[in-house]
Amino acid sequence: MLFTTISSVLALTSFASAQLQPLHTSSRWILDSSNKRFKLKCINWAGHMEAMIPEGLHHNSASGIAQIVSDSGFNCVRLTFSIDMALSQSTKVSDSFSILASRTGADAGAVSDLWNSVKAKNSWIESATTGDAFGTVVDALGSHGIRVILDNHVSHASWCCNLTDGNGWWAEASGYNDGNSRFFKTASWTQGLAAMATFAKSHPAVAGIGLRNEIREVPVVQSQGDWYTYIVQGAQAVHDANSDLLIIMGGTLSSTDAHFLRDKPLDRSPYGDKVVWEWHQYTFSPPWIASFKSCGIWKTAVGAVTGFLITQNQAYTGPLWLSEFGVGMTGGPPEQSGIGSADDYNYLKCIVEYASGNDGDWALWALQGNYYVRDGQVDYDEAWGLLNSDWSAWRNPAVKDVIAPLFQTTQGP
Repeated sequence: MLFTTISSVLALTSFASAQLQPLHTSSRWILDSSNKRFKLKCINWAGHMEAMIPEGLHHNSASGIAQIVSDSGFNCVRLTFSIDMALSQSTKVSDSFSILASRTGADAGAVSDLWNSVKAKNSWIESATTGDAFGTVVDALGSHGIRVILDNHVSHASWCCNLTDGNGWWAEASGYNDGNSRFFKTASWTQGLAAMATFAKSHPAVAGIGLRNEIREVPVVQSQGDWYTYIVQGAQAVHDANSDLLIIMGGTLSSTDAHFLRDKPLDRSPYGDKVVWEWHQYTFSPPWIASFKSCGIWKTAVGAVTGFLITQNQAYTGPLWLSEFGVGMTGGPPEQSGIGSADDYNYLKCIVEYASGNDGDWALWALQGNYYVRDGQVDYDEAWGLLNSDWSAWRNPAVKDVIAPLFQTTQGP
């Protein structure tokens, strides 16, 4: 009986280990170690804000949240981080929370209660560092076979994103004196990427790193030359530190525009079979606005600026990951599955139709039902959050039916 038990444990361990082997690319596909397609079916989980740990640990344990992610059918989490955190992984979480009120303008008593709730749900965290906290969350997800893409969301730990938050463009390239790029220092950025790539060596659930979320600048017309210059530096920093990782790259205009790659493909050869393109789309994103909310016109528009990247046998062909999309989860009538406004509902149906029609990789924004602190408010509710306010179940179960086609895998190499 003991032999049987040990054999079962070893078999499970071997199975989990096989699930967490490095991924790679071929043409428009992401493949696992056996060269079978691994379609990214992901949920975003914020960890880039001032507390410098993944959100929600005041409402549920890391293992409890990982279980919900797994039970919901996701095979991947896009876990966001700041360069502040990446370069200070030895900071105690207790120290991070001790200055959270002064960082955010939140009530000190409420933050103290918040920290007590985090410790009550996760006893291991009292002596943990921020790096330990990320590692514990990543490992909890990995125990369910869930892959993690670490996404560099911002440099300065804070909410994201707007054109003046200082996190949108490389400061050295900006040429502006209005402070719009004051936090995006290239040297710190590449050091932070390398630090997280090194972190991933001890946490095999990490499959890749997103170089930078929603690259953007004032004015709206952005320098593609700068993009080519600096994106290569970020890619090289990741690859030099950990060549097993996928390297995820988004275009300009907040990851909505990569049209320039059609005529000037990036040389991806230094990184082998590891580069994945990413794109974002919301109701307020340019192609949707420009389409006058017509799904057919929008599909044509988005195909011209990003969708073309999955065209087979081109110099730019690669996997294309819709790494952010989403809507307010509640507030609409039953015929809209309780989803926000009619525009929100129509947009979501359209983007699901487009992504499932191409069998594209995707990541819904977002898991978190609330934040430790946002806009100075403790336990700030996230209306776009998949989970409810106590992180125990889906906020709006009807959303499952709307996005169900995305979970199917219908194409492959």
